[in-house]
Amino acid sequence: MTMPHEVCLWVTPKIFDDLRAPAAGVEAFFDHHEEWIAGNDLTVVFCAGNGDHVLDWRGPHGVDETFDWARYNAYAWDPEGGKTFEKSVRDHNANWLERVREGGERSSNPYSAGPMMVLSEQTMDYRTLAGIYAALRAEASRRGIRLRLLEYLEPGPEFCRSEWKTVRHPEVAAARADAGGHEIPGLIDVTLPLNHDPRAYAGWPDGIPAGTLAGEFVARQTAAFVADFEVDGVLLGNQFGLLGIWHPDNAPELTAERRAGIQAFFTGLRAAMGERQIYWMDSYWRADVEREVWGMTDECYDALDAIIVSTFAVLVERTEIIPNLRSKADMRARTLYAVDFVDPWYAYRTHLDDIRSYEYQREVLRTHRDLTDGVTFFANDTFGQFVPHARLEETRRLLNV
Repeated sequence: MTMPHEVCLWVTPKIFDDLRAPAAGVEAFFDHHEEWIAGNDLTVVFCAGNGDHVLDWRGPHGVDETFDWARYNAYAWDPEGGKTFEKSVRDHNANWLERVREGGERSSNPYSAGPMMVLSEQTMDYRTLAGIYAALRAEASRRGIRLRLLEYLEPGPEFCRSEWKTVRHPEVAAARADAGGHEIPGLIDVTLPLNHDPRAYAGWPDGIPAGTLAGEFVARQTAAFVADFEVDGVLLGNQFGLLGIWHPDNAPELTAERRAGIQAFFTGLRAAMGERQIYWMDSYWRADVEREVWGMTDECYDALDAIIVSTFAVLVERTEIIPNLRSKADMRARTLYAVDFVDPWYAYRTHLDDIRSYEYQREVLRTHRDLTDGVTFFANDTFGQFVPHARLEETRRLLNV
């Protein structure tokens, strides 16, 4: 059997020496992944940050507004909006030093995350972002490659400052999750009502009326963003829409109202997006768990164009990978199997730090690749370097036997 039909690569702004002159970095990206791209449909997920730039987008008159981007390793969330940033950094790094360097920890966080550091002082604005999208499109066209280009939307504030979630509307984003060894609040609950917001947004030019569900706002605002920037769709990260991420024990009580609110979000996003693509990164758990514990429904799954079957070693229960893959394989949405090399936001390298998971992911890919429509992975690490070519090749060979 040959390569799956689709290759979905996640890339971040860290690959660029100069955000305002992205051509060289884009060319290097296509060169490095040439063998993976050849003969397959290519999807690029451009992960500028947590997606708050999507939620904050005012429309074309705001093209020169700046926003923070994922320019950190192990971003240390600042609970006071910039007043205690240095203390957050020191606290995270003290924890990392005590548990990892002095304590010898070799698993979990913060070992996998690494120390918190700022890797770029460059600023990002919407005009610069549009230039990066254009450079990706132009290089793909020059090479005769059909490119599907997506932006990334994360439920929380894990990778950089998140103004919409933590400053503008914390009333719908109070849930917490682990981020590199420290817990952060700021995960969106799509079923909660928003406070009145007079600020003009691209999808809500007259502001947000009080009582609007967060999911309704996200759906219309995301559709407006992808239309304005002419990207092909969005990837919803980390089980966006389902609160209590990564493990069933984290899920809130599932009520009829919560299930209805979740379904309204997914179906509303489908209606707002029209023909544009909706990719969804799942919970790491099989579909029946997502239905029974988190509140997914058939209508939610049917709203999706592609489902990423998550296997990232930091979080996955290895015994869930095959059952999860099987549970998603017969759905209407395409199934993309995630393989792990590096992480664009944290310092771990799975092929060095968790060899058992690295090898098991590939064994599942070898034996169950008939259940997948494609493969997806992070294309660059936290330092903006691409996955070592030798590691890419040993995985690619599994798909060409």
